[in-house]
Amino acid sequence: LPEVNEENPSYVEFITGEGGVIDTWLRRGAAGFRLDVADELPDDFIEKIRAAVKRVSPEKFLLGEVWEDATTKYGFGQRRTYLLGKGLDSVMNYPFKNAVLDFVKGKPAEQAMGEILSICEHYPAPAMDTALNFLSTHDTERALTVIATSPQRPWPRVAERPLCDRRSYEEGMLRLRMAYAIIYTLPGVPCLYYGDEIGMQGYRDPFNRAFFCWDSHEKRLKPVLAQLAQLRHTCEAFRTGELRVLRA
Repeated sequence: LPEVNEENPSYVEFITGEGGVIDTWLRRGAAGFRLDVADELPDDFIEKIRAAVKRVSPEKFLLGEVWEDATTKYGFGQRRTYLLGKGLDSVMNYPFKNAVLDFVKGKPAEQAMGEILSICEHYPAPAMDTALNFLSTHDTERALTVIATSPQRPWPRVAERPLCDRRSYEEGMLRLRMAYAIIYTLPGVPCLYYGDEIGMQGYRDPFNRAFFCWDSHEKRLKPVLAQLAQLRHTCEAFRTGELRVLRA
């Protein structure tokens, strides 16, 4: 990948100027942009990207990859301005992923809810309502592998098919249903990483990026995920309601 200087005026103009990269793709119909590793981009550059995005339309969306609480993130020696209304619209919600996966693996409910409510309290409502919620990504081990694989087993250094025993797999499939049920009913936008719907396994990069298993016979998860998606679409509370914990 090319190394660029995001503070070079000609580069900034190439990306964010009239007729530049942002302008071109949004006017061709793109709905928005996801900024990979946003913490490696200076805030003033992100703010210029936002200005270019919103110049096309206020409805165009700017999402950033941030692994921590985006309101308390430090980088470049300062507190980041991601969600202060001049940077990102929202972020990838890694804290929710970690809380949910740890919960279905046995973490106390009270602790998991504390982590979830912390993000809900810190994020502005527009950012919380559009946060990208997920259980697996191309950068992390697949959810089923996290849930079903013994932490004592050494992770592979060479390409091998990651398999847990049958009992662990079946238990993992039950817990994966629970985890997605939580993700689909929390504030934010649920996102399904390809292959999770057929119970694909995968350790860290590159084993989490395998090609889709087209001949998979695992069909138990698809109906559950379809029902969750339908539930979210038909029940307004899951999109605009307030999250309140009654018992944990």
